[in-house]
Amino acid sequence: MQYAAVAGYLGKLQGENSKLSLDNIALIIAHLPFPVGTVKYVQVAGTNGKGSTSHFIAAILRSAGRKVGLFTSPHLQDVRERIRFNGRLISQRDFAAVITAVDDIGRDLLQRRVIENQPTFFETIFLAALMHFNKKRADCAVLEVGLGGRLDATSTVIPEVAVITNIAMDHSHILGKTLSAIAREKAGVCRKQVPLVSGCPPSSAAGRVITRAARDHKAPLYEVFRGRQPLRVERTARGYRCRYHSGVRRYDFHICLAGRHQAVNAAVAVKTMEVLKGLGWQIGESALRRGLSNMFIPGRLERLSNRPPIILDGGHNPDGIRVLVDYMCEENISACTLIFGVLADKHYRAMARQLAPMAANVILTAPRSLRALPPEKLQPFFKEANCRIEFDFHRALAIAKKLKRIIIICGSLYLAGEMRTIICGGKKYGRQKVK
Repeated sequence: MQYAAVAGYLGKLQGENSKLSLDNIALIIAHLPFPVGTVKYVQVAGTNGKGSTSHFIAAILRSAGRKVGLFTSPHLQDVRERIRFNGRLISQRDFAAVITAVDDIGRDLLQRRVIENQPTFFETIFLAALMHFNKKRADCAVLEVGLGGRLDATSTVIPEVAVITNIAMDHSHILGKTLSAIAREKAGVCRKQVPLVSGCPPSSAAGRVITRAARDHKAPLYEVFRGRQPLRVERTARGYRCRYHSGVRRYDFHICLAGRHQAVNAAVAVKTMEVLKGLGWQIGESALRRGLSNMFIPGRLERLSNRPPIILDGGHNPDGIRVLVDYMCEENISACTLIFGVLADKHYRAMARQLAPMAANVILTAPRSLRALPPEKLQPFFKEANCRIEFDFHRALAIAKKLKRIIIICGSLYLAGEMRTIICGGKKYGRQKVK
């Protein structure tokens, strides 16, 4: 397939229903034309922060001189964002080649009745990532879990270390209605005798579930935040200075990503590096500091303009919105203009209630997804604000600019990706020069 045809092929796969199971993809991996075990993996699960933590880990490993693959999801603007090697997106040519190869292998196995169905959208891109990392002769790869952990495609490979960043309410219609139930699904990344790093408070319900899972699998458990005030964060002119005590030693590092919560994600990455060093990986402290300080991810409290100020955030569940609101309070942002749209299967009531006191003007819209919530269902939460509905993203942004207040865009990664493309004038992935 040519690259243009690949987009249509993946679009068709994305629209198909799929059941959560590892049976099919495990069979496909067993028939790949290369051994997946030649690459060393770090698997990262969690409700929030797993994307940032994955990027932090990959950046540190790159700084330490390793050839590093990175598989993440979802994407903001281009599906190729999900597959990176040494910090670079997979090229269109390579992406088309590996997707075609996955399709060919799937069709062959299906014809031979080895598998029951072609791989799903997520499985296809994951298999493509494994192929790309093998082709590039990656030393290691960081794999962000897509959903849950127990039945996620990334759980078909055995990692050097597994990571759980945190547990919060999200995807409860699939993963469970309580934090303990969600934790049990995410603790599915725990493997026999494979080290497990947990960013969950040890005394929490989720923390206790993870402790039991580690004990049952005889997996060494490394808790990131055991002890009194292990992480201290100080605001600086260009980000945050962080002091973290891992229980083994102290670390002093700087991060440039906006939001104090990123210091927590960075601490999880630091603890993961400490565990890998214990396994014999050579990772110097200078590489650690360099990787953390240079890391950037679009769509995370990203300031895209100063005239007027525009902050774009991909927060799409109550905990993600709480982080956004905390940042707004830290920056003394109030009475903003809010562009807000959510998916119907999210806890949108809790999200809207947190945002309502911060907004003077609200423009409600619908992310481009079959799961989008009709924006009129959000109106009752914003009775105190000047509220309107606008489905056209270009018009929504134009209206917001005329109101001459700081603009906050949030609620959905689908919305964030579309708006970033509009604001940046095209598909640009790196740090934008703020004007």
